[in-house]
Amino acid sequence: MGISQRVTATAVALIVAAEPAAAHAMTAAGDWKTIRTDRRDSYDAVTVTPGGAVWVAGARDGKPLLLKGRSTFKQVTGPGFRVKRLASASDTRVWAFGTSKYARWDGKRWQVKPWKHGRVDRAYSIGANLWVVENVGYHPKPVRSTLRRLTGSTWRKVPTPIVVKGLDGKWAAGSAKGKAALARWTGTAWRAVPLPALPSSHLGQRSELTDVAVDGETGRVMAVGWAAWPCGAATCGETLLLTGYLGDFAYQARADLGVRPRAQAEPDGRGGAWIAYSGNRYLHIKPESVETGAFPSNQPVRDLANLLGSHSVWAVGGTAIQATGR
Repeated sequence: MGISQRVTATAVALIVAAEPAAAHAMTAAGDWKTIRTDRRDSYDAVTVTPGGAVWVAGARDGKPLLLKGRSTFKQVTGPGFRVKRLASASDTRVWAFGTSKYARWDGKRWQVKPWKHGRVDRAYSIGANLWVVENVGYHPKPVRSTLRRLTGSTWRKVPTPIVVKGLDGKWAAGSAKGKAALARWTGTAWRAVPLPALPSSHLGQRSELTDVAVDGETGRVMAVGWAAWPCGAATCGETLLLTGYLGDFAYQARADLGVRPRAQAEPDGRGGAWIAYSGNRYLHIKPESVETGAFPSNQPVRDLANLLGSHSVWAVGGTAIQATGR
């Protein structure tokens, strides 16, 4: 698959009304706009319900903070603990995960329960399934994770043929035996999916896919990852982009980006995907090209979420809430 690179460098400044210590739609870059920034806040997680409500979790002056809104945000009652991850299945089914507790919003109140498992690094509500990925190990640490699924009121560990790092739809991204890998959910089990060889091979090379995004209309699969190998006393590497369909995948290697072990992907609703890969930088995978750019707010992006069936994608991190496709 021929994929060319194009750099987005145009930035536009917008002046809007401001709240105390906060502003909405302050700046724009490419397709992205800063919707809110507040120097008192630090944002960790975002989820968008099917009805379009955006929930953002973090802290204000060191205390737990939960915001809810669409174009403007208001502080709402949280579950009583610092929320690190969010997931939602509807406007009245929102899950919040902390360090030792998790909670479900039922539309009226939070139902809080103890969390007796590992650190939740990713949380997903996909169809009838609620998944969490725990204790993720990142390069250069040992590659590891645990996948759990909520069955009734029990969180059950689910066996997988790969070490899972990210999910979307019926697809999981990760690695197997030190190599980038994908798996697919059959409805009862995860099965490994054959992938092509990497574009290049180096002595001692390892690789991994860190997240996957699936276009809901076409079924196009887009994953991001990395390959790394020893080079003298240092480690060399590159970013991997995998795109295609079951049985027809192709890689692109991006040596200019190096190794980005925490890159996260979300569908853009147009047949492509947004990837937050380093601080405030992004890649935009399109049907025939890949664009690079920077989020308008000079803040590190910690989480992405999209509104299913739309072009709307949200990014949070640092003191900023940002969005595109609205």
